Amino acid sequence: MPRQPHTTTGSLKGFRFQKRITLVPGIRLNISKSGVSASFGPRGLSVTAGKRGTPLNLGLPGTGLSYRERLDSPSTGRPASELSGPVNFEVDSGGVLRFTDAAGHELPAAVVRRIKAQRANEITEVLNRAAEKINRDLAACLGVHLATPSPTSAPICLPAFDSPAPAPQLPTREALSLMDKLLFRAGEIEQDYAAALARHDLELAAWQAERDAHEKERAEVDKAFRLAAKGYSAHMEAALDFVLSGIAWPKQTQVAYLFSHDNSGIAVDVELPDEDETPRISAEVRTRGKLAMKKRSDAQCRRDFVALAFASLFRVAGEVFAALPANERVLVSGYIQRIDQATGHPYDEYVISAIIDRAQWQRIDFERLHAVDPAATFATFDARFGLDRSSRFKPIQPYDIEDLG
Repeated sequence: MPRQPHTTTGSLKGFRFQKRITLVPGIRLNISKSGVSASFGPRGLSVTAGKRGTPLNLGLPGTGLSYRERLDSPSTGRPASELSGPVNFEVDSGGVLRFTDAAGHELPAAVVRRIKAQRANEITEVLNRAAEKINRDLAACLGVHLATPSPTSAPICLPAFDSPAPAPQLPTREALSLMDKLLFRAGEIEQDYAAALARHDLELAAWQAERDAHEKERAEVDKAFRLAAKGYSAHMEAALDFVLSGIAWPKQTQVAYLFSHDNSGIAVDVELPDEDETPRISAEVRTRGKLAMKKRSDAQCRRDFVALAFASLFRVAGEVFAALPANERVLVSGYIQRIDQATGHPYDEYVISAIIDRAQWQRIDFERLHAVDPAATFATFDARFGLDRSSRFKPIQPYDIEDLG
């Protein structure tokens, strides 16, 4: 990997550019005439146990995973009714299955053997899914650039509202029987009907409000991208905020940017995660119901972080070029927040900085991003970065907005 020595730089925690946004995992910034707002997206898998059966739980401590599978669904072999009460299992730090009852007590070995024999396929399937989830986190870090849009692709806007409306029919008024009249139930029945009617009206009004808000936001997003393509600065900012917040950031991330005086260029600063925030384990399902956890070496984790840093800036540059067709040059820089051991104050240590022309960017084959090494790509842009012998970034002096020309 090419390396270049550059002047060491660091500044107290702050932003070089005035326009800045905070990007939070699972929350997408909305475009609104009243200002920036946010909508909460899916934050993980959540399945609720209902009347259909007793769930089988798989918890993986430290991974945030939680899977639930029914034990009493129809299957071959002995009936599930022989398993009295809920049965849970989790994987300990060594990847070994632990079966417990509802009170958290470990089940007898004979019961565990029977569960494993009866539900071997289901347990293996859940373990495979858990391993895939753990490994997917690592793959997502190393391949964040794989979803980079082509600079000529149309922006991905909001889809049409597709939440189904409440049942169209109104609640039915219950007819009064002779017994109802004799027991003076007419008032109670009428109250129940009025309450049901009010609930229906509230549900319908809430659905209509949600639909109208979504369609309004959708129209504003479309307008922002349309006017951003013509170089209107306010709409360029709105479109950029929207696309950047759509990236699956691994943690809360600060992004600051500034347009050049003629809006033909933009400088973007991106806060990178630290080296110890990359996934450090991979998983593999072994025989006899064990999930093997493989710890990645410190050297491999450092290489993973270097790959993540370049891939993240590659993705940001690509999102900018795709969202802002009027923009011809992008200055993208990445920094890591450090703590000054002498004072205890945080400061920003820049590790990568590059100026990219649209013509250069368009030479990339976006149909074959799996064959692209973002670090090699940045080297062709005369990027400023340096690595020491242990594959750790050296601090650099980043390009500034004036360097855009």
